[in-house]
Order: sequence, then structure tokens, then C-alpha cells
Amino acid sequence: MPRNIEHGPPALRFRNPWPRLRDRISDAPGILLCLDFDGTLAPIVDDPEDATLHPGARPVLRRLVDDPTVEVAVVSGRSLADLRERADIDDVLYAGNHGLELGDDDGSTVDPKAASLRPAIERAVADLRERLADVPGTLVEDKGVTATVHYRRTPPERVDEVRTAVEVVGEPADDLRLTYGKSVIELRPDVPGGKDRAVRRLREDYPDFLPVFVGDDVTDEDAFRALPGRGIAVLVGDRDRTAASLRVGDPDGAIEFLRWLADVRVDASDGVDGS
Repeated sequence: MPRNIEHGPPALRFRNPWPRLRDRISDAPGILLCLDFDGTLAPIVDDPEDATLHPGARPVLRRLVDDPTVEVAVVSGRSLADLRERADIDDVLYAGNHGLELGDDDGSTVDPKAASLRPAIERAVADLRERLADVPGTLVEDKGVTATVHYRRTPPERVDEVRTAVEVVGEPADDLRLTYGKSVIELRPDVPGGKDRAVRRLREDYPDFLPVFVGDDVTDEDAFRALPGRGIAVLVGDRDRTAASLRVGDPDGAIEFLRWLADVRVDASDGVDGS
């Protein structure tokens, strides 16, 4: 079993989970594996443009994608085009902009209401770029149907200024809503749901598969909560409050978990115990 996987917070712990978890994974007719990108498949970096796949991610993802009983989806706040370019793995389902964009090898779709609110995002981006032009280390990223203000590199004494500017622009807008993540604030169209939307949509196509979601950010909590009782939610990180039932410490632990999962599925298909 992965060495650096821990139980979740006290309310979510259960006795000796690994044999039971192994059995659930090996006995399932299939696995719907949903993975966050930044902080899960890619280490967190100061500049989001510098994010790259963990060096161990591609080989294990290829193993999982090649398993006909596993469907792999990458679910991210990044735009669909950006996500596809950075992951660059064929035969994977992609959900960008927190599920507002869905894509596979055959094409892509955009939530129609989100697409109709594109002018509101453009106005907000223009306003924020003007307001924050002199704040060092701050990036206003236009992602098409959403926008993100990054302040990981902003001097600590100016972070409140950034947050205030985003709230002044975003909160009065009836057609936008704000969500908060790790050193980011996102402006999204006022469309219900987040990554949970993508999980529910994918589950419609694979209703008999065991859903597994691995993610690190507070924006992944919606997806964790969207899993049915039989689903498996894995938090990457040390956040105290989470709906996840298991946790790993960092992207290294996430990759180790994926290797373990791939081994269990191979053993199951070969009729081996897998212990």
C-alpha cells in the first residue's frame, strides 16, 4: 500500500481501510478516476504558467488510460485548451474551468449559459487589470468563460488590496460569483455548481463505475461531496476540514496512490489477490 497515505480527519476515519479499499477497487466493474491538475498531478508553482506534470504522472496515467476498465478525467480550474496542452495525454476526458468546458479526443462543449456571460468576464478582467496594474506579483488571468486573480507572488502587505479590488468588481455583478482557492480568487459566471458539475456529468456516462476523485484545493471539496456513498475522495495536502475520506501529503503521494490503484486493477484483471 502507499506509505504516505493517511486516514482523514477523525470524523472520516474508519478502521483499517486498506484491505476494504483494495477490495472495493478490485471488485468494481470499472473505475471513474477524476484528477485535479495543479497541486495533484502537477506541483504548485509561483507562476501558473510554469506548471508541468509531475515526472511520475505520465507513465502511471498511461497505464490507467490503457486499462479498458478505467476512465480517466482531469478536472481543473484551468481553461480546457490550457489543460489539454499541459497534460497532453490522449484518450483522457478533460473538464476545464471547473466543468464549464468538457472535452475529449472528439471535440469539446461549453456550458451555454457560461458562454453567454463571456462579456461580463471581459469587463471584469479589464477593470481588474486597471485596478491592479501597480500591484507587483499579481496576475489577472482571462480563461475565457472564467477569470482568476493570482496573488501567490504578491507582497503580503498588499494581499488585502488585491482581495478588496476583486470583491469591489465581482460582488456587485449579478451575473458573476466569486470563489476562493489557494492564493487565488476566481470570477465565474453565476452558474450553479463547480467541479461537482463535471463529476455528475461524467457519472451519467459511467453509472456503474466506482468514482474516485483526487484533488488538493478547496475548489475540489464540491467534487468530494458530489461522490455517492460508495465513492472515494482523496485529499492531497494537510487541510483540516475536508469531505475526503483519505489524504496524501503532496503530489508525490498522489502519484504513489495512482500507482497502487493501477496495480490493484491489474491484479484484479489477472485474478490475483493484490495484497
